Amino acid sequence: MKRILIAPDSFKGTLSSMEVCEIIQSAFMKAGFDEIVMLPASDGGDGMTEAVRDAIGGQIVEIEVKGPLFQAVKAEYIITGKIAVMESAQACGLMRVPEGERDIMNSTTYGVGQLIADALSRGAENIIIGLGGSATNDGGTGAACALGIKFYGDFPFIPVGRTLENIKKIDYSNLDKGLKSAHIVACCDVVNPFCGKNGAAYVFAKQKGASSEEIKRLDAGLGHISDLVTDCDLKTMPGSGAAGGLGGGIAAFLGGELKNGFEIISSLLGLEEKIKSSDFVITGEGKTDAQTSGGKLPAGVASLCKRYGRPCILISGCIDGDISPLYDMGITTAYATVPIIPKKLPSKTEAADALYTAALKAARKIK
Repeated sequence: MKRILIAPDSFKGTLSSMEVCEIIQSAFMKAGFDEIVMLPASDGGDGMTEAVRDAIGGQIVEIEVKGPLFQAVKAEYIITGKIAVMESAQACGLMRVPEGERDIMNSTTYGVGQLIADALSRGAENIIIGLGGSATNDGGTGAACALGIKFYGDFPFIPVGRTLENIKKIDYSNLDKGLKSAHIVACCDVVNPFCGKNGAAYVFAKQKGASSEEIKRLDAGLGHISDLVTDCDLKTMPGSGAAGGLGGGIAAFLGGELKNGFEIISSLLGLEEKIKSSDFVITGEGKTDAQTSGGKLPAGVASLCKRYGRPCILISGCIDGDISPLYDMGITTAYATVPIIPKKLPSKTEAADALYTAALKAARKIK
Protein backbone atom coordinates (compact mmCIF):
# COMPACT_ATOMS: atom_id res chain seq x y z
CA MET A 1 0.00 0.00 0.00
CA LYS A 2 1.23 3.45 -0.87
CA ARG A 3 2.19 5.82 1.95
CA ILE A 4 0.53 9.23 1.53
CA LEU A 5 1.77 12.47 3.10
CA ILE A 6 -0.73 15.33 3.26
CA ALA A 7 1.07 18.68 3.76
CA PRO A 8 -1.15 21.62 2.78
CA ASP A 9 -1.39 25.26 3.79
CA SER A 10 -4.66 26.66 5.11
CA PHE A 11 -7.38 27.66 2.66
CA LYS A 12 -7.36 31.30 3.71
CA GLY A 13 -10.66 32.51 5.09
CA THR A 14 -12.38 29.12 5.04
CA LEU A 15 -10.39 26.09 6.26
CA SER A 16 -7.40 25.72 8.58
CA SER A 17 -4.49 23.57 7.43
CA MET A 18 -5.58 20.84 9.89
CA GLU A 19 -9.11 20.90 8.52
CA VAL A 20 -7.72 20.62 4.99
CA CYS A 21 -5.64 17.62 6.09
CA GLU A 22 -8.61 15.90 7.70
CA ILE A 23 -10.86 16.37 4.66
CA ILE A 24 -8.23 15.07 2.23
CA GLN A 25 -7.47 12.16 4.57
CA SER A 26 -11.14 11.15 4.68
CA ALA A 27 -11.30 11.18 0.87
CA PHE A 28 -8.18 9.05 0.54
CA MET A 29 -9.45 6.59 3.15
CA LYS A 30 -12.70 6.35 1.18
CA ALA A 31 -10.61 5.43 -1.87
CA GLY A 32 -8.91 2.62 0.08
CA PHE A 33 -5.68 4.19 1.35
CA ASP A 34 -4.91 3.52 5.00
CA GLU A 35 -1.29 4.62 5.47
CA ILE A 36 -1.70 8.38 5.63
CA VAL A 37 0.38 10.98 7.47
CA MET A 38 -1.13 14.42 8.08
CA LEU A 39 1.22 17.38 8.40
CA PRO A 40 -0.61 20.73 8.60
CA ALA A 41 1.90 23.21 7.21
CA SER A 42 2.48 26.89 6.50
CA ASP A 43 4.85 29.24 4.71
CA GLY A 44 4.68 31.80 7.49
CA GLY A 45 1.20 33.16 6.86
CA ASP A 46 -2.14 32.27 8.38
CA GLY A 47 -2.10 29.06 10.41
CA MET A 48 1.64 29.03 11.08
CA THR A 49 1.41 28.81 14.87
CA GLU A 50 -1.22 26.08 14.67
CA ALA A 51 0.95 24.05 12.30
CA VAL A 52 4.04 24.42 14.50
CA ARG A 53 2.15 23.56 17.68
CA ASP A 54 0.65 20.44 16.09
CA ALA A 55 4.18 19.31 15.21
CA ILE A 56 6.30 20.31 18.22
CA GLY A 57 3.86 21.29 20.95
CA GLY A 58 4.13 24.39 23.08
CA GLN A 59 2.10 26.49 25.49
CA ILE A 60 -0.53 28.85 24.11
CA VAL A 61 -0.16 32.37 25.50
CA GLU A 62 -3.10 34.77 25.08
CA ILE A 63 -2.77 38.47 25.85
CA GLU A 64 -4.62 41.68 25.06
CA VAL A 65 -2.91 43.91 22.51
CA LYS A 66 -3.79 46.81 20.24
CA GLY A 67 -5.43 45.72 17.01
CA PRO A 68 -4.86 47.36 13.62
CA LEU A 69 -7.12 50.30 14.47
CA PHE A 70 -5.78 50.62 18.02
CA GLN A 71 -8.75 48.68 19.40
CA ALA A 72 -8.20 46.07 22.14
CA VAL A 73 -8.01 42.50 20.77
CA LYS A 74 -7.09 39.11 22.20
CA ALA A 75 -4.04 37.68 20.43
CA GLU A 76 -2.17 34.45 21.01
CA TYR A 77 1.17 32.87 20.26
CA ILE A 78 2.97 29.73 21.38
CA ILE A 79 6.08 29.37 23.46
CA THR A 80 8.13 26.24 23.98
CA GLY A 81 11.34 26.49 25.94
CA LYS A 82 13.20 29.54 24.69
CA ILE A 83 11.32 29.63 21.37
CA ALA A 84 8.24 31.75 20.70
CA VAL A 85 6.26 31.42 17.47
CA MET A 86 3.68 34.02 16.49
CA GLU A 87 1.74 35.42 13.55
CA SER A 88 1.63 39.16 12.99
CA ALA A 89 -1.96 38.80 11.76
CA GLN A 90 -3.03 37.90 15.29
CA ALA A 91 -2.47 41.55 16.16
CA CYS A 92 -2.72 43.50 12.90
CA GLY A 93 -4.47 41.15 10.48
CA LEU A 94 -7.27 41.93 8.06
CA MET A 95 -9.33 39.42 10.03
CA ARG A 96 -9.38 42.01 12.84
CA VAL A 97 -11.21 44.59 10.69
CA PRO A 98 -14.65 44.20 9.08
CA GLU A 99 -14.35 44.79 5.34
CA GLY A 100 -16.35 48.01 5.46
CA GLU A 101 -14.15 49.45 8.21
CA ARG A 102 -10.69 48.95 6.69
CA ASP A 103 -8.52 52.03 7.07
CA ILE A 104 -5.00 51.33 5.90
CA MET A 105 -3.95 54.95 6.30
CA ASN A 106 -4.56 54.86 10.05
CA SER A 107 -3.71 51.25 10.91
CA THR A 108 -0.87 50.09 13.15
CA THR A 109 1.42 47.15 13.90
CA TYR A 110 1.73 48.26 17.54
CA GLY A 111 0.16 45.02 18.76
CA VAL A 112 2.87 42.96 17.06
CA GLY A 113 5.45 44.77 19.17
CA GLN A 114 3.38 43.99 22.26
CA LEU A 115 3.43 40.28 21.38
CA ILE A 116 7.21 40.38 20.98
CA ALA A 117 7.61 42.26 24.28
CA ASP A 118 5.48 39.68 26.09
CA ALA A 119 7.52 36.80 24.67
CA LEU A 120 10.74 38.50 25.77
CA SER A 121 9.32 38.96 29.28
CA ARG A 122 8.71 35.20 29.43
CA GLY A 123 12.33 34.39 28.58
CA ALA A 124 12.05 33.77 24.84
CA GLU A 125 15.40 34.10 23.08
CA ASN A 126 14.34 32.97 19.62
CA ILE A 127 11.22 34.62 18.23
CA ILE A 128 9.78 33.44 14.93
CA ILE A 129 7.17 35.75 13.40
CA GLY A 130 4.98 34.82 10.46
CA LEU A 131 4.17 37.78 8.22
CA GLY A 132 1.05 37.89 6.12
CA GLY A 133 -2.58 38.92 6.01
CA SER A 134 -1.95 42.35 7.54
CA ALA A 135 -4.32 45.31 7.46
CA THR A 136 -1.39 47.70 7.80
CA ASN A 137 1.17 49.68 5.85
CA ASP A 138 3.13 51.44 8.59
CA GLY A 139 6.54 49.96 7.82
CA GLY A 140 6.67 48.28 11.22
CA THR A 141 6.88 51.62 13.02
CA GLY A 142 4.02 50.72 15.34
CA ALA A 143 5.71 47.51 16.44
CA ALA A 144 8.92 49.45 17.00
CA CYS A 145 7.10 51.98 19.21
CA ALA A 146 5.73 49.17 21.39
CA LEU A 147 9.31 48.04 21.96
CA GLY A 148 10.65 51.44 23.00
CA ILE A 149 11.69 53.19 19.81
CA LYS A 150 10.52 56.79 19.52
CA PHE A 151 9.65 58.54 16.29
CA TYR A 152 9.73 62.31 16.25
CA GLY A 153 8.14 64.91 14.04
CA ASP A 154 7.70 68.15 15.92
CA PHE A 155 6.93 65.88 18.90
CA PRO A 156 7.05 62.10 19.56
CA PHE A 157 4.19 60.13 17.97
CA ILE A 158 3.16 56.64 16.88
CA PRO A 159 3.32 56.69 13.07
CA VAL A 160 0.67 55.16 10.84
CA GLY A 161 0.62 55.05 7.05
CA ARG A 162 -0.83 58.55 6.81
CA THR A 163 1.93 60.10 8.96
CA LEU A 164 5.08 58.23 7.90
CA GLU A 165 6.15 61.27 5.89
CA ASN A 166 6.17 63.36 9.10
CA ILE A 167 9.00 61.41 10.75
CA LYS A 168 12.08 63.58 11.23
CA LYS A 169 14.11 61.57 13.74
CA ILE A 170 14.27 58.00 15.11
CA ASP A 171 15.46 57.46 18.70
CA TYR A 172 16.64 53.92 19.51
CA SER A 173 17.88 54.68 23.05
CA ASN A 174 14.93 53.09 24.88
CA LEU A 175 14.72 49.92 22.78
CA ASP A 176 13.66 46.90 24.89
CA LYS A 177 16.88 45.49 26.38
CA GLY A 178 15.64 41.95 25.86
CA LEU A 179 16.19 42.37 22.13
CA LYS A 180 19.96 42.53 22.61
CA SER A 181 20.15 38.83 23.47
CA ALA A 182 17.21 37.70 21.34
CA HIS A 183 17.18 36.48 17.77
CA ILE A 184 14.13 37.50 15.75
CA VAL A 185 13.32 35.79 12.46
CA ALA A 186 10.51 37.12 10.30
CA CYS A 187 9.07 34.50 7.95
CA CYS A 188 8.19 35.98 4.55
CA ASP A 189 6.25 34.32 1.75
CA VAL A 190 6.95 37.21 -0.64
CA VAL A 191 10.18 38.83 -1.83
CA ASN A 192 8.84 42.34 -2.46
CA PRO A 193 11.04 45.21 -1.26
CA PHE A 194 9.97 47.95 1.14
CA CYS A 195 8.95 50.58 -1.43
CA GLY A 196 8.86 51.31 -5.15
CA LYS A 197 6.68 49.83 -7.88
CA ASN A 198 7.17 46.30 -6.54
CA GLY A 199 7.01 47.39 -2.91
CA ALA A 200 4.50 46.97 -0.12
CA ALA A 201 2.14 49.81 -1.07
CA TYR A 202 1.95 49.37 -4.83
CA VAL A 203 1.57 45.57 -4.71
CA PHE A 204 -0.52 44.93 -1.60
CA ALA A 205 -2.24 48.11 -0.37
CA LYS A 206 -5.13 48.02 -2.86
CA GLN A 207 -6.41 44.72 -1.45
CA LYS A 208 -6.37 46.37 1.98
CA GLY A 209 -8.66 49.16 0.81
CA ALA A 210 -6.24 51.86 -0.40
CA SER A 211 -7.11 54.16 -3.27
CA SER A 212 -4.64 55.05 -6.03
CA GLU A 213 -3.77 58.34 -4.34
CA GLU A 214 -3.37 56.65 -0.96
CA ILE A 215 -1.04 54.05 -2.48
CA LYS A 216 1.21 56.84 -3.79
CA ARG A 217 1.26 58.50 -0.38
CA LEU A 218 1.94 55.23 1.46
CA ASP A 219 4.81 54.42 -0.88
CA ALA A 220 6.28 57.90 -0.43
CA GLY A 221 6.10 57.41 3.34
CA LEU A 222 7.91 54.09 3.15
CA GLY A 223 10.50 55.65 0.86
CA HIS A 224 10.99 58.40 3.44
CA ILE A 225 11.66 55.80 6.17
CA SER A 226 14.12 53.96 3.95
CA ASP A 227 16.04 57.21 3.54
CA LEU A 228 16.18 57.72 7.33
CA VAL A 229 17.42 54.18 8.02
CA THR A 230 21.14 53.78 7.41
CA ASP A 231 21.89 50.29 8.74
CA CYS A 232 20.20 48.38 5.91
CA ASP A 233 18.99 49.04 2.37
CA LEU A 234 15.22 48.61 2.63
CA LYS A 235 14.74 49.62 -1.00
CA THR A 236 16.40 46.42 -2.21
CA MET A 237 15.99 44.01 0.72
CA PRO A 238 13.89 40.99 -0.43
CA GLY A 239 10.87 40.50 1.83
CA SER A 240 11.09 43.91 3.48
CA GLY A 241 7.72 44.79 1.92
CA ALA A 242 5.95 41.86 3.60
CA ALA A 243 2.95 42.76 5.78
CA GLY A 244 2.91 46.40 4.73
CA GLY A 245 6.62 46.85 5.36
CA LEU A 246 6.58 45.12 8.75
CA GLY A 247 9.32 42.82 7.42
CA GLY A 248 11.57 45.80 6.77
CA GLY A 249 10.69 47.35 10.11
CA ILE A 250 11.67 44.18 11.96
CA ALA A 251 15.02 44.22 10.17
CA ALA A 252 15.70 47.95 10.48
CA PHE A 253 14.37 48.73 13.96
CA LEU A 254 14.61 45.42 15.84
CA GLY A 255 17.69 43.86 14.26
CA GLY A 256 15.67 40.92 12.99
CA GLU A 257 16.42 38.61 10.10
CA LEU A 258 14.13 38.04 7.12
CA LYS A 259 13.94 34.47 5.85
CA ASN A 260 11.82 32.41 3.53
CA GLY A 261 8.92 31.25 5.66
CA PHE A 262 8.71 27.84 4.06
CA GLU A 263 12.33 27.01 4.89
CA ILE A 264 11.91 27.94 8.56
CA ILE A 265 8.59 26.16 9.09
CA SER A 266 9.51 23.05 7.09
CA SER A 267 12.60 22.65 9.26
CA LEU A 268 10.52 22.87 12.44
CA LEU A 269 8.04 20.34 11.04
CA GLY A 270 10.66 17.88 9.77
CA LEU A 271 9.01 18.04 6.36
CA GLU A 272 11.98 16.87 4.30
CA GLU A 273 12.34 13.59 6.19
CA LYS A 274 8.59 12.95 5.98
CA ILE A 275 8.66 13.48 2.21
CA LYS A 276 11.58 11.06 1.85
CA SER A 277 9.62 8.36 3.66
CA SER A 278 6.43 8.82 1.58
CA ASP A 279 5.32 7.49 -1.80
CA PHE A 280 2.97 10.34 -2.72
CA VAL A 281 2.68 13.86 -1.35
CA ILE A 282 -0.44 16.02 -1.38
CA THR A 283 -0.16 19.78 -0.92
CA GLY A 284 -2.38 22.78 -1.61
CA GLU A 285 -3.60 26.24 -0.64
CA GLY A 286 -6.70 28.37 -0.98
CA LYS A 287 -5.67 30.02 -4.25
CA THR A 288 -2.81 29.00 -6.50
CA ASP A 289 -1.61 31.62 -8.97
CA ALA A 290 1.56 33.16 -10.38
CA GLN A 291 2.72 34.22 -6.89
CA THR A 292 2.80 30.62 -5.66
CA SER A 293 6.05 29.77 -7.43
CA GLY A 294 7.73 32.75 -5.74
CA GLY A 295 8.02 31.11 -2.33
CA LYS A 296 4.59 29.86 -1.25
CA LEU A 297 4.22 26.53 0.49
CA PRO A 298 3.16 24.36 -2.50
CA ALA A 299 6.27 25.48 -4.41
CA GLY A 300 8.51 24.51 -1.52
CA VAL A 301 6.84 21.14 -1.09
CA ALA A 302 7.06 20.49 -4.83
CA SER A 303 10.79 21.28 -4.90
CA LEU A 304 11.51 18.81 -2.11
CA CYS A 305 9.40 16.18 -3.86
CA LYS A 306 11.34 16.70 -7.06
CA ARG A 307 14.62 16.37 -5.15
CA TYR A 308 13.62 12.95 -3.82
CA GLY A 309 11.64 11.74 -6.83
CA ARG A 310 8.25 11.76 -5.13
CA PRO A 311 5.06 12.59 -7.06
CA CYS A 312 3.47 15.80 -5.75
CA ILE A 313 -0.26 16.38 -6.20
CA LEU A 314 -1.64 19.90 -5.78
CA ILE A 315 -5.22 20.30 -4.55
CA SER A 316 -6.15 23.96 -4.16
CA GLY A 317 -9.34 25.89 -3.67
CA CYS A 318 -8.91 27.53 -7.07
CA ILE A 319 -6.26 27.96 -9.73
CA ASP A 320 -5.85 31.38 -11.32
CA GLY A 321 -3.86 31.83 -14.51
CA ASP A 322 -0.73 30.08 -15.72
CA ILE A 323 0.91 27.88 -13.07
CA SER A 324 3.29 26.09 -15.45
CA PRO A 325 6.37 27.08 -13.39
CA LEU A 326 5.03 24.85 -10.61
CA TYR A 327 5.19 21.82 -12.89
CA ASP A 328 8.85 22.58 -13.53
CA MET A 329 9.36 22.80 -9.76
CA GLY A 330 7.87 19.37 -9.08
CA ILE A 331 4.07 19.44 -9.15
CA THR A 332 2.93 16.41 -11.15
CA THR A 333 -0.86 16.91 -11.14
CA ALA A 334 -3.05 19.83 -10.10
CA TYR A 335 -6.69 19.92 -9.05
CA ALA A 336 -8.92 22.89 -8.24
CA THR A 337 -11.96 22.42 -6.02
CA VAL A 338 -13.95 24.85 -8.20
CA PRO A 339 -13.67 25.32 -11.99
CA ILE A 340 -13.78 29.13 -11.96
CA ILE A 341 -12.56 31.80 -9.55
CA PRO A 342 -15.39 32.56 -7.11
CA LYS A 343 -16.43 36.20 -6.63
CA LYS A 344 -16.65 35.70 -2.87
CA LEU A 345 -15.25 33.23 -0.38
CA PRO A 346 -17.34 30.08 -0.02
CA SER A 347 -18.74 29.07 3.34
CA LYS A 348 -16.80 26.55 5.39
CA THR A 349 -19.29 23.82 4.44
CA GLU A 350 -19.11 24.65 0.74
CA ALA A 351 -15.31 24.71 0.81
CA ALA A 352 -15.15 21.40 2.70
CA ASP A 353 -17.54 19.64 0.32
CA ALA A 354 -15.71 20.89 -2.78
CA LEU A 355 -12.34 19.89 -1.34
CA TYR A 356 -13.58 16.40 -0.47
CA THR A 357 -14.84 15.89 -4.04
CA ALA A 358 -11.54 17.04 -5.59
CA ALA A 359 -9.47 14.96 -3.14
CA LEU A 360 -11.56 11.83 -3.84
CA LYS A 361 -10.98 12.36 -7.58
CA ALA A 362 -7.24 12.64 -6.98
CA ALA A 363 -7.16 9.60 -4.71
CA ARG A 364 -9.00 7.42 -7.23
CA LYS A 365 -6.63 8.60 -9.98
CA ILE A 366 -3.64 7.55 -7.84
CA LYS A 367 -5.31 4.26 -6.93
